[in-house]
Amino acid sequence: MKKKLFKLIVLLSISAMAQQQSFDKNWKFIQEDILGAEQVNFNDNSWRVLDVPHDWSIEGEYDEANPMGDQCGYLPAGFGWYRKTIDVPQEWKGKYVEIAFDGVCMNSTVWANGEKLGNRPYGWVSFAYNISKQVANSNKITFAVRVDNNKQPSARWYTGSGIYAHTWINVKENLHIARDGVFVRTKGNSVFIDTKIENKTLKSSKGILKTYVLNANGNKLSATSAKFKIAESSNNKIEQTITLNSPELWSVENPTLYTLVSEVVVKGKTIDKKETKFGVRDVEWKDGTGMWINGKNIKLQGVCNHQDAGALGAAVPDKILRFRIQQLKDMGVNAIRTSHNPQTPIFYDLCDEMGMMVMDEIFDGWMQKAQNDYGAHHFNTWWKQDVTDWIKRGRNHPSIVIYSVGNETRGDIGKDLVATCHQFDNTRLVTSGHSASEYMDVFGVNGHSEKQGFFEELKHEGHPFFIGTENTHTWQVRGFYRTKTWFRDGFPSERQKPYPLPDLTEKEVFSHDWVSDLERGHKKQIFNSSYDNAMVRVSSRLNIEQLRDIPEYAGSFRWTGYDYIGEAGYVHGGWPFKSFMGGAIDMANFEKDLFYLYQSQWTSKPMVHILPHWTHPKVALGTKIPVWVYSNCDEVELFFNNKSLGTIKPGTIWNKMQCQWMVKWQPGSLKAVGYKKGKAITTKTIRTANAPSKIELSVDGKPLAKAGQDIVQIRVTTTDDKGEMYPYGENRTFFYVFGPAKIRALDNGSPIDVEKHFEAKDRNAFYGLTRAYIESNENSGDITLLASSILGEKKQITSNKVSIDTKLIALRGKLKNVNIEVFYTIDGFEPKTTSKKYEGPFNVKLGATVKAMVVANGKPVQILQERFALDEGFLWNKIKEGKTIIEGEQAENAKTIQGKTLYKGKDYRGKGYVKLAKKGDFVSWYQENDGGEVAVDMYIRHGGKNIDEVGAYINVLVNGKVVKEKVLLRNTKNWGADWYKTKVNIKLGRGANNIKIINVGEVGTLIDEIFIN
Repeated sequence: MKKKLFKLIVLLSISAMAQQQSFDKNWKFIQEDILGAEQVNFNDNSWRVLDVPHDWSIEGEYDEANPMGDQCGYLPAGFGWYRKTIDVPQEWKGKYVEIAFDGVCMNSTVWANGEKLGNRPYGWVSFAYNISKQVANSNKITFAVRVDNNKQPSARWYTGSGIYAHTWINVKENLHIARDGVFVRTKGNSVFIDTKIENKTLKSSKGILKTYVLNANGNKLSATSAKFKIAESSNNKIEQTITLNSPELWSVENPTLYTLVSEVVVKGKTIDKKETKFGVRDVEWKDGTGMWINGKNIKLQGVCNHQDAGALGAAVPDKILRFRIQQLKDMGVNAIRTSHNPQTPIFYDLCDEMGMMVMDEIFDGWMQKAQNDYGAHHFNTWWKQDVTDWIKRGRNHPSIVIYSVGNETRGDIGKDLVATCHQFDNTRLVTSGHSASEYMDVFGVNGHSEKQGFFEELKHEGHPFFIGTENTHTWQVRGFYRTKTWFRDGFPSERQKPYPLPDLTEKEVFSHDWVSDLERGHKKQIFNSSYDNAMVRVSSRLNIEQLRDIPEYAGSFRWTGYDYIGEAGYVHGGWPFKSFMGGAIDMANFEKDLFYLYQSQWTSKPMVHILPHWTHPKVALGTKIPVWVYSNCDEVELFFNNKSLGTIKPGTIWNKMQCQWMVKWQPGSLKAVGYKKGKAITTKTIRTANAPSKIELSVDGKPLAKAGQDIVQIRVTTTDDKGEMYPYGENRTFFYVFGPAKIRALDNGSPIDVEKHFEAKDRNAFYGLTRAYIESNENSGDITLLASSILGEKKQITSNKVSIDTKLIALRGKLKNVNIEVFYTIDGFEPKTTSKKYEGPFNVKLGATVKAMVVANGKPVQILQERFALDEGFLWNKIKEGKTIIEGEQAENAKTIQGKTLYKGKDYRGKGYVKLAKKGDFVSWYQENDGGEVAVDMYIRHGGKNIDEVGAYINVLVNGKVVKEKVLLRNTKNWGADWYKTKVNIKLGRGANNIKIINVGEVGTLIDEIFIN
């Protein structure tokens, strides 16, 4: 520890004149709330030492009882403290010094030497504090940061907890360019610059502001200068203009960046220097056509994304963030909506560099949406400061093409939000996710824009163009298929007005599932099909066609680009579902079939993709299976066992975008060949896989750096004995690292796998794939990863053979010279070096547990285990149904209960019900509505028998307003054993709704559930 601290002090001393220095290393951390931890002499010797960015929630265990709940993904929250002590370099004395945080979630308070610097409630803003006084008066500074993410849920999705972004120390002269004090924008070949200079000295100061532009090669292109004079403890804004000769324009295809250099010169000496990256591009919005960049009409082919990256949580390493942005570009995406909060500064830097447009969004709601979110506690006090800091931080990024100030919320405050955006940046328009639309520059609409009749409504209301800010909503699980179409709210649904979508087959072809209906806790707890036939209102294909062909449809941001943690209850029925499955890519960065649909429509590099896989051991031979091929070629030919099944041209109409063949099932191979101008230019072949017997390791994205701290993504693919991917693979892989590195996290993309991610040593595959994130430390040396697995069909549906496979992959330097031996048992006893040595596949009976010891160079390094039995793994056969599936929102799981929760009785749904025994007792639910305001039928399932009364009376409130008074809930035959349904007509607003049922009579009633139709 002392050695690391010494290195840090030396680094800070050497670079004391640098303007910005990383402050990420060697923080001390504890996940508790401790009295007095801000004091200098507080003993933190027992605290953990770590680097930030850091997210403590993702390091924890998923648990249904965690207060984050289904909205935030069942992970731990609570309090955390960070501390760090440094020596103050002599070079800092007399300077202006600040500590800066790119993001802390949430409710952070910062101290320096026991003195409170300030607090910021919002978890998604960057901020800084002046520590010049502490620097001047001390030779050491102890920083303390308290993070309070205790009140949950604090959002409607996973937030993470802690200092999840980079930290910095900024050292400047007392006369300097202010934080976020440079504002650069362009029009044509003119560059307009506003520069705010701060004078923290105690006297009037004068000097020269020199400003010039560098190209990517560092060559100076144009320059200007201006004299200034600033009074003591004051600031000045200096306006300048520079002309560039024939500049290269920034675009998605060619994201050319320039560097604006601003120098403060006093008496011939440069005392402050700031470099600002910018792009030259003109953005216009035109009636009837939407957005134009550099004179070209551009459709926003977008996705919405949250901050988290699955197993890595909210503290996403820069390298992984770069990978994800590139992955979206490869899909054909050209824009990202930062739903529903700003992302970290590095995100915008990467979008600038890589050519990704951004709809930068600041808030979800302007009032309470989640029980303890920013809107519930802090919005009214903090919104002005947060919006100001947000705009000033991001306004130089060419990637940001439009702002969004809210999502499915309401209120006249929208007018002030838009005005504040314009005050600090008058170059970009402002929109929202269907919030206070009358005040917005651009009409943004979420799910309501997917409904039949919307475009007629758009013309009737006279909007010149619009953006589908959340459009479209389709769900799918990677590797899972159904041929029958599924609508979230049924079809037809008067409330949702979905477009019709026919079934692919008259009878369902596939029955493989994660659980039987007998064990399914809620009707929503299903996997959704990857055929683009599981949706709310409109399929992805029809949405693509509408965006392409309707001129006033300026952009579409599908919900979402990636699956994300949280929002698991409203859509997916809750535990064990932990995540939202709307992404075209899963949480482990594995592409779903949907990824290739978009690629076929939004990219030009020749490609073909076949779905589904061709391994169907429980489908009857001869059953016709719809085989789809996505392609951007002129035509596609499909071969089955090398016999042509004909050629099809991909269509432009939505239901012809896929090439479809009905192929009779039998084992073999499918090959798709794509043709351009009659010439075969790309092919893809898939084959029927035998039982799993091997694993293959590969790197996704860039490899580990040759030295220093870095991270790499490993893909583990389950295969058969011939190397063909086994698409149902669910065997566990165990990992071991040789060299200066560790397992950062494991994942597999499953929405129902609730094992811990952080520093795990093993994980099940999910439909054939597993993800490992391996992180190197600062030490040098070769790094090799060992992955081992006991492989076989868990239920032995076609084979009782078991294989044990070990694989090594060099992650840095040379592959370690490792001699691997494996010893195993099949009787449940722990393996030893005296156990049977593995030499090839062997047979086991159902019910057997296979254990294995992996020995590397004579040292045991892994103990493997896998059980093979009928009660293991996913399901293959259709199972007789017989249980009533929960359809509604359960009273015992309600957001707020003032009454008694009971668990004894008969025929109730879920785990229990609530008794509203006396006047004033109530139960309150959160209800999401991702469409427009709509009238719905709410059914209340209730029971109770009150002598001499016909029943009990309730009031129904929606968002705090009484919408139905004295609704009679009639008596049933018995308490807790008989149940009726009473229908109540209510209206739901856009976005978050809170529904409350209050007992207003003198007698009690039982509430079991509500159901919204």
